[in-house]
Amino acid sequence: MMNYSRNTKKRFNKLLLPGSLAVIIGILVIVSCSAIDEPLPETVAEGASVEITEHIKQTTASTAISTEPVTEIVSLGEYKLTAYCGCPKCCGKWGENRPFDENGKPIVYTANQSIAEEGVTIATDINVLPYGTAVIIDGHKYIVQDRGGSIAGNKIDIYFESHQAALEFGVQHKEVFIEREVKNND
Repeated sequence: MMNYSRNTKKRFNKLLLPGSLAVIIGILVIVSCSAIDEPLPETVAEGASVEITEHIKQTTASTAISTEPVTEIVSLGEYKLTAYCGCPKCCGKWGENRPFDENGKPIVYTANQSIAEEGVTIATDINVLPYGTAVIIDGHKYIVQDRGGSIAGNKIDIYFESHQAALEFGVQHKEVFIEREVKNND
């Protein structure tokens, strides 16, 4: 008697599980289609699941939500802006014995081993704005590639090719912005 009930239970489970899965899948398909607010196809015969699946794919593709990242510009507040070049007056001992390029111009390496470039390179307090951070000043985008001993807090040092251009820039106070990605909630 014990073996008979155990065998019957095994056969029952073999039949019940696949049938239950088919019912669950059918319910999920119906719920998915009703959530889209479009009617199900009228076909309920052999092969109906294929047609329902195709209907879901087509409806989902036509009502897809944009996943493109959206950026917003955020103010970091007012920063003190100064200027520097690669000379020993601006960079101290770091400005000495620089290598030269093929045109005889000194190559200025930054603290993160980038080559300094006017209009791109800025030095900051990397605890405030880490390397690689892109900031916008007066609509122009700069990248944090350098740091300096006297640069602390809300101060940015902008790199110039010539000492004269750095002197002409002087000291300014400007609002600084960053771009950041936000989730698209359309």
